[in-house]
Amino acid sequence: MGVNFDPETGENEMSSKLEYQGSDVAEAIQNACQKMNVAQDELDIEVVAAGSAGIFGLGKKKAKIMVVLKNAASPGGGGRRPRKDHDERKRDDQRPKGQEKPPATVTAEGLEKIKNDLVKIVELMGFPSVVEISNEKNRIKAHLSGDYIDQIVGPEGQALDGLQYLMRKIISKNIPGKVIFSLDAGEYRDKRRQELEEKSLELAAEVRETSKTRSIPALNPAERRIVHMTLQDDTTIRSRSVGEGHFKKILIYVPGKGRKKSSVRKR
Repeated sequence: MGVNFDPETGENEMSSKLEYQGSDVAEAIQNACQKMNVAQDELDIEVVAAGSAGIFGLGKKKAKIMVVLKNAASPGGGGRRPRKDHDERKRDDQRPKGQEKPPATVTAEGLEKIKNDLVKIVELMGFPSVVEISNEKNRIKAHLSGDYIDQIVGPEGQALDGLQYLMRKIISKNIPGKVIFSLDAGEYRDKRRQELEEKSLELAAEVRETSKTRSIPALNPAERRIVHMTLQDDTTIRSRSVGEGHFKKILIYVPGKGRKKSSVRKR
């Protein structure tokens, strides 16, 4: 039977509860047995988390267990959480930093899976819809139609944006490489674009007339881009995104005296 001594803590695996993980409890136990070089019947095992398979490849949670040798005898030692050993710390330090994904290869089967996932999600939402999907140069476009467009879009498109975000997460889990995914329902995106363009021009006219700053409430990146592009050729005013996070509001204002208008806008 192999037992490891930790010089940093002065403890060994006989006197310390150790945590192990796996895709399920059985794998976590197997990992514990292999690491400690003991049989399962030599361990006292406490299941901390049973793990979860998630849905559509999302929400997966690993199983966690705490183990200690049955013949361990160390008063008060069991409640102390051991430090990571040298190899584990080394692995943590050497994890590669995030890099931009290369372009993905979207197969017909992969596209069909994306469509089926979207169909199932809207059915689970209680809003079954007709789904059309296409792919051109790694730009996947999905469109929903049917009797529940208003419910799927939600107030100011928030439900539709949330569904689009969820689908992007699912796609990134299932397809290696970079894919651009957009989702529309009914004619919402076109109507929203027209609405934002009209609102932008209306506020810009007010700003020119009154010299007072006007704002558009928090928008997502795609909608902010519509506003900035609509006003980019107007040399009398500026538009600027302000705030933190995914959603930011846009200020439309007269540039300061003597300052030149930049051709690059913050998005």
